[in-house]
Amino acid sequence: MRRTVLVLLSLLALPSSAFATWSVIAVDRSTNRVVIASATCVDQNDEFLKGVQAVVVPGKGVAACQAAVDGTHANQMLVYQELQKGTDPKTIVELLSKDPAFQSRQFGILDLQGRRAGHSGLTNGYVSQDIQGQVPGTEIFYSIQGNILRPGQVVPNAVQAFLNTNGAITDRVMAAMEAADGSGGDSRCTCPPWPSDGSKPKIPCDGKTAHVAYILMAEKNDTNGDSHNNGKYVMYINVSQPAPDHGPNVIKEGENLNPVKTLRMRYDEWRKKQPASFK
Repeated sequence: MRRTVLVLLSLLALPSSAFATWSVIAVDRSTNRVVIASATCVDQNDEFLKGVQAVVVPGKGVAACQAAVDGTHANQMLVYQELQKGTDPKTIVELLSKDPAFQSRQFGILDLQGRRAGHSGLTNGYVSQDIQGQVPGTEIFYSIQGNILRPGQVVPNAVQAFLNTNGAITDRVMAAMEAADGSGGDSRCTCPPWPSDGSKPKIPCDGKTAHVAYILMAEKNDTNGDSHNNGKYVMYINVSQPAPDHGPNVIKEGENLNPVKTLRMRYDEWRKKQPASFK
């Protein structure tokens, strides 16, 4: 453990990137599924958000590392390695606290033992919040967190949607994402103005509070990759704004420039293909 902390400290002397977002992570002990979903106003290609934020360990746990993102990925790899070892998420947060930039970071960490922890740094910007809990009467646990959110109840409303939604764990996560979006989401972006000639946009934009979004689910036997989130997972759906360099998953005609609404469309298409046993 001492070596882990020393490596972390040496790597984290390098600069971080400011990064605001909200995310929902969840685990279901009855199915051994882990899920992460997120959205942000940082307009990047379709792999960027997951690439810097998600920590996925099939059969072990899941985490979101956000706010002032560690560009070295030392934080993310520490969380990944400790979840693999079975370290309690609260202990993982203690290890992360050795980072000099800890108060500019935000974390949500869950494992498949039902243990959970969160951290919202004092310099994350307003509004910054994280909430962890368990769905009563189930083996489902969650952590919902966000920073630079619109004032109000973004995270609490997402929690209520997660708790009140029936169905599979991914259904709960998707509902929480929509609730956060409907409550204002990331405070820094809105829909673009209509064309100056008054014509109707080719792609509608309804209540946009993010530029990109994704949802990912891993089953117990899904394989890890060589980093903290590049394994082969049973489900990964992502959405980015139309741009030549934003990859194949950009928003298209018939969808919506609000990426959470498009994520819902794409999720529903995926959901229809799942067997009746998917719960």
